[in-house]
Amino acid sequence: MVHLDFKTKKNGMPVLSKKDIEELAEIIISDYKPDMIDKAKALDAEHFLEFYADLQMDYQDLTHNQSILGMMVFNDGHVPVYDANNNKAKMIPVDEGTVLSDNSLLNEEQLPRERFTLAHEVGHWLLHRQMYIIDKNQISLFDNMPDERTTAIKCRKCDIESTGRKNLLTDDDWMEWQADYLASALLMPKKSFINEIILHAKEAGMYQYVYDLGIDPKYSAWVDNVITKVAGTFEVSLTAAIIRINNLGFGVSKQYSIL
Repeated sequence: MVHLDFKTKKNGMPVLSKKDIEELAEIIISDYKPDMIDKAKALDAEHFLEFYADLQMDYQDLTHNQSILGMMVFNDGHVPVYDANNNKAKMIPVDEGTVLSDNSLLNEEQLPRERFTLAHEVGHWLLHRQMYIIDKNQISLFDNMPDERTTAIKCRKCDIESTGRKNLLTDDDWMEWQADYLASALLMPKKSFINEIILHAKEAGMYQYVYDLGIDPKYSAWVDNVITKVAGTFEVSLTAAIIRINNLGFGVSKQYSIL
């Protein structure tokens, strides 16, 4: 796996702009599957997780209400999951380098969200591991820290496929935003994604178009002819595709020429 070099604060927290994350994603994809930079196709999220990032996967009932979709385990330890048989939480042992996904994501209709969740957790591993990694030779330094906190990051449903920079006040807020943006850029590489938008927009005769949710009467045609097809190519949800489109400059209430 390629080494990633980026600025961090003293506590190891990455300092990354959207442009920085786009560049990191291109480095990663170029190292993993170079053809994906130009060719539009779906990332094999499970293969990427296991064979490129060298992580392992497991599925659990993470909560009783599916409010947490994933966890990235940074250190050996224990984390709470939901025991459906007894209707209460229980602690289970986990190994460093494990991605825990909620069992609800195993439903076939949840495949796009499962793929995004896996990419999101890998994003945490690639960007934030140094903030959590414990030197096993100096384990006493962490004796007074909560085991759960040093073991894993929990990712809530609202953190995954997030719509933007809202209430980013703490390092935790920024870590979720960074992992989500990297996941988006890995699943929908910038160059091939834009090329796919242009391809389907031209096929639909939409050489100039306006994207304006709820106001523009052409919006439904834009969804049917472009976004749905692009989302299908990359095997992501419509929500993820729309967020990616906006992040790449095809924003709300603006007119663009794709010629």
